[in-house]
Amino acid sequence: MDDLPKDAESSNIKLKDQIVKSDIYKSLAEIVGEDRISESKLDRLLYSHDVAPLPKELSLLFKIVPDIVVKPRNAEDVSKIMKYAVENKIPVTPRGGASWTFGGAVPAFGGIILDMGSMQEILEINKENLYVTVEPGVRWNNLYENLLRKNLLVGAYPSSAPGASVGGWVNTGGVGIGSYKYGGINHLIRSLEVVLPDGKIINTGCKNVLNNSSGYNLNDIFVGSEGTLGVITKITLKVFPAPEEIRPTSYSFPDLERVGEAILSLTRTNINPLHIAFLDGSHFDLLRELDKDVPSVGAVVNIFFSGDSRIIDIEEKKTDEIMKNFGGKKENKEFAQHEWQERLFESKARRLGPGLVVGESFCPVSSIVDMIKRSQVVLKKLKMKGAVVGYIADSNTALFMSYAVTNEHKLVKNMASMALVKKLADESFKVGGRPGGFGLLFSGNLKKIHGKGVYVMDDVKTAIDPHYIMNPGKLIENSTRFGIPLPGFAMSVGMNAMAILKRILPADKIEVKDNATEHKK
Repeated sequence: MDDLPKDAESSNIKLKDQIVKSDIYKSLAEIVGEDRISESKLDRLLYSHDVAPLPKELSLLFKIVPDIVVKPRNAEDVSKIMKYAVENKIPVTPRGGASWTFGGAVPAFGGIILDMGSMQEILEINKENLYVTVEPGVRWNNLYENLLRKNLLVGAYPSSAPGASVGGWVNTGGVGIGSYKYGGINHLIRSLEVVLPDGKIINTGCKNVLNNSSGYNLNDIFVGSEGTLGVITKITLKVFPAPEEIRPTSYSFPDLERVGEAILSLTRTNINPLHIAFLDGSHFDLLRELDKDVPSVGAVVNIFFSGDSRIIDIEEKKTDEIMKNFGGKKENKEFAQHEWQERLFESKARRLGPGLVVGESFCPVSSIVDMIKRSQVVLKKLKMKGAVVGYIADSNTALFMSYAVTNEHKLVKNMASMALVKKLADESFKVGGRPGGFGLLFSGNLKKIHGKGVYVMDDVKTAIDPHYIMNPGKLIENSTRFGIPLPGFAMSVGMNAMAILKRILPADKIEVKDNATEHKK
């Protein structure tokens, strides 16, 4: 990032060549034991990407392969590891389920990967005070099922729930299924246990009550920080009594633009569904290539209600009228139930090929039709096979998660495909919105979003992590593995060049054979 203090430069956080790796191994083994550490090349390569493999060319700019992988057992392990890392100026990258697609859990400068997936205990379910305390590696599906057995539910969870960890979603500041009714993850947190870069262990809130009128809100400092301020080792979340009923409804439309108009109308009422999702016809076309039995439709909106059945009856009837006014056809209960069962659409889409690029962006609901058109144009111009999908995060915020299928084995095309994220971000700014998430490549957007506020963020980063060892190269500052700064405009120019290249290359094609998806230039 431009104009950052010198202590943010990568020279302070590069892993020194003269540090002998066996010395690191020996020191960390004394903390966690040799069975929880790996320096093998294969293991380290597995941690050089998240759920969507990064273009291999990035290794020219960043040291994306860690030097060592460590699986801590508890906060005390993490504290000792952080103290060792600070003393030796070794970068540390926390990693959860790695279900994101922006490289946030991938190192920029090698160093230590902390695999927080090793800490996956549900520590306490408290029905009396309505909270649950978990370790960061707990998967959302597992938490959901365990709470449901006790007639409880968490308010919201990600659409990548089978693979996403609770700690990872906190670090990305997620919104997801249920956020329309209950808010994003920041609204659901009671308290966090966090290990700071100097090894201190702190608690950020109160288990039993909300944190209002209690000084600075430490919860919110760490939510969405992408692992750049500390290592989250426990999360206490609010839980809710399970509803009498969760009722899915689905409506098909001739096109996604009418879906946008219907959603805008719905969000201007007092109807309060659990979740509102929209998917264009291309999404269903792609699923048919996986031999899925899905309808031929222009677009679909799924609206899931939860609560007292009598109240749902009233809300469903009013919703039926709104959808009909905009050309929507109500699908049968079997279709709607199937959509509920398949609501974790990211898991389905990833089966389409060896790679998937997802562009997350937020826009006002009042601009949803405009953003739909712009997203479709971007996919068409880049000649990519994909779909415009998303959901409504709150009454005035739409989250687009438009995606395209890629092939990591086609090096040039795979690298150029990253331009999709940049172009969708550009379009979101034009309609009064913003991109979502930064990861390894998009920290330049932070200043566009927050202006001079980014320097306050940098002050926070410097105060908490003065040695810049916590997931360096993300959010606040960015430079190559050789210490060459990568200002936001340079990354923007590079992404625009990739977009031009993608438009020149032949259109993406998908060919499904024996339930496997192959890509051809």
